[in-house]
Amino acid sequence: MTKPLNVLKCVGPKLVPFFKTVSIYFVLFGDAERSSVFFCIAKCLPIVSLILFVLLHGMSLNEYYRYSRLILIGLISSCIGDAFLVWKHAYMNFECGLLMFAIAQFSYAKAFGFRPFSPYAGAVFVLLGFLVYSYLKPGMTGMMEYLAPFYLILICVMGWRAVARVQFFDDLWTWTKLCGCAGALCFMISDLTIAVDLFRFSVPFAHQIIMVTYYAAQFGISLSVVDSQVEEVIRIQTQDQSLDYKSHLEYISGHLHFDRRSRVFRPFASVKQE
Repeated sequence: MTKPLNVLKCVGPKLVPFFKTVSIYFVLFGDAERSSVFFCIAKCLPIVSLILFVLLHGMSLNEYYRYSRLILIGLISSCIGDAFLVWKHAYMNFECGLLMFAIAQFSYAKAFGFRPFSPYAGAVFVLLGFLVYSYLKPGMTGMMEYLAPFYLILICVMGWRAVARVQFFDDLWTWTKLCGCAGALCFMISDLTIAVDLFRFSVPFAHQIIMVTYYAAQFGISLSVVDSQVEEVIRIQTQDQSLDYKSHLEYISGHLHFDRRSRVFRPFASVKQE
């Protein structure tokens, strides 16, 4: 698997726009959000830079890029949701923004997959979701009584699937999976802060907490596309043959090449296309 230091040398320049746009956002609007076109642009630019990062890292319609495509869909949906939430007090804008983020959570959960299933982690997230819903329910009114629980289910499933991918005890984890897991948990913290601030009480420094954890979440999830082609090769072969996960690590050497320019593993199929 690709070492973090080597990957940072490769992807670092592609992430410069993200760090610059995040810095600009907090310099200009670190104190509070606004309802203006300029604020909308500043808020969306970091996500746009991550969309470009995913595209530059590699994109194709073949099966090896399934993960990258789903993460891309999630980022695009999030960016549209961000735009809606800039004017969240306008009619139906908050609901539309929530719907776009629901699509993002669904895309992320589908990208993370359901193998390994990890029922114990799932039980933890079910309990966590129930506790959060019980706490927030008294403040929900109107359409939010239905939309909020629906979204809560989706983000808990997304968090569960991200955590399930990190198998420390079986020594099957990678740093990219860890980035995706950290990103998913940051996403949950960000949305929980929004929900508490909206339905229960005013959270001190809510704007800063929400945006720091939100950008960290999207950053971590976007980084998880690095080496995702390796995981897709293993996933495809695991589905086609009755072998365990570790047996397919040997399969990589015969179906992936090391790209010296980007210093990451890529499928041989992508070489032919390029």
